[in-house]
Amino acid sequence: MMRSDPFFRFVFLAVLPLLGMTAGSPPALGQRVSVSEAIPLRKDDFYQILGRIGDQILLSTDNGYSLDLLRFDDRLRQVGRKELELDKRRGQILGVMPSGPASFVVLYVFSRKGESFLKVHRYDGEGMLQDSATLFAFAPDMEVPDCRMAMSEDRNTAIVYFTEKQTWLSVYALDLRRLALLWDTRVSIDGFSFYRQYRAMMVDDQARMHLVLEKERKPREDGAVLELLHFGPGYSDVLSRQVVLQGIQYQRLKFRYDNLNRRLAGVGLTVDKSPDRATGIVCFFIGDAAQGDFELHRFPFREEVARKMTGNPEAALKGLEDLEIRDMLLRTDGGIVVTVEESRRLERNIAGQQFQFGASGVRYIVDYYYEDLLVASFGPDGNPDWLEVLAKKQYSQDDDGLYSSVFLMEAPDQIRLLYNDEIAYENTVSAYRIHHTGKVDRTSVLSTDYQKLKLIFREACQTTADEVLVPSERSGRIRFVRIEF
Repeated sequence: MMRSDPFFRFVFLAVLPLLGMTAGSPPALGQRVSVSEAIPLRKDDFYQILGRIGDQILLSTDNGYSLDLLRFDDRLRQVGRKELELDKRRGQILGVMPSGPASFVVLYVFSRKGESFLKVHRYDGEGMLQDSATLFAFAPDMEVPDCRMAMSEDRNTAIVYFTEKQTWLSVYALDLRRLALLWDTRVSIDGFSFYRQYRAMMVDDQARMHLVLEKERKPREDGAVLELLHFGPGYSDVLSRQVVLQGIQYQRLKFRYDNLNRRLAGVGLTVDKSPDRATGIVCFFIGDAAQGDFELHRFPFREEVARKMTGNPEAALKGLEDLEIRDMLLRTDGGIVVTVEESRRLERNIAGQQFQFGASGVRYIVDYYYEDLLVASFGPDGNPDWLEVLAKKQYSQDDDGLYSSVFLMEAPDQIRLLYNDEIAYENTVSAYRIHHTGKVDRTSVLSTDYQKLKLIFREACQTTADEVLVPSERSGRIRFVRIEF
């Protein structure tokens, strides 16, 4: 179990010249960075930054036996640690989630006298149990399934779903304010192909589910066929409908439900002859009604995009390799902002070394490359407002790319993309700030020289429009870095 050191260091890097800046990048003034002292971390400890709850910053740690809450004040000094009260024979923890301004909830499975139940606890900011409820019991004759969960944008509703006997998808909607079951339903499925066809499960702020499946294509079908399943308040039964992405061959799709405009939004990368080469971006909107409007918009990559990303403008004709949709944001006017990252994983071996594992004497090394970003903004009518290619090069080895990629920080009129310039112990953290007009500024945020920091931006937690908490793991210890803009 993790132990916490009693004292924390408060480090200010505001308005100081930053070390190791990239040439031509001015220092970002007016920022403040605070760093905690190191906390020992075991290999089996799973941690989660819960963010600001009340006047404290909360962190949970779970080692499979106990779920602990660590509390920090505004200067990142630890002010308490408490093991949360759960049932003794608890199993899978589905989520630890903020619920309102001064509390959080834990959703978990536990067993008692041969039966298994889904239960929820609500705690205050100091980890004191305020309320609890047993939401439902699993069927006595079934093993506890692998449950999945989806949260509404307003964090008031959670959906728990799992496959049952390979023939049913069971779905339960939970009210996290009243700690009550809102509704449940079962959907007939072919369990052996469900997770092959599964694309997304969403719950909107009206506690309605939106499940997206992709039907298996027939040999001569031109385009993907999506099956949408809806249920919740206002539905007497599960509504099923199909949408055909006519003429579209794609690599990946990403979905989000737009609560403000009450429609499903999606983006993807289109392909042509080679499934590994992206030729453009597709975005689409699906109306909320049973016969809702459907809009599909395709945007092929131009020579300028290919030139910036590969140096070869003719690559736009063949397609760009190693692209992956990283994030998708919804604009208040119904538009979409999408970020695409160039990333690849290469495996190689070094033969003939005596100390390596295996009879073959071969050691496998995995190289991770996370490089340029493509950021595009589309209006509510699907037409592109702007598209920018942002230079970035990250390389690491045998670390699962843990310290690579970017964190997207949202604000009403801009976004920031934070990332490590290099994957090294002495490193500069940089940020691209993109205004709503598409104007881009690049700044250096901080230097990790002599700070013993190695930041994991993919696990960061945004707490306000101008504050983010980022964990740092190094030598079996974890620290937390707060960046305020």
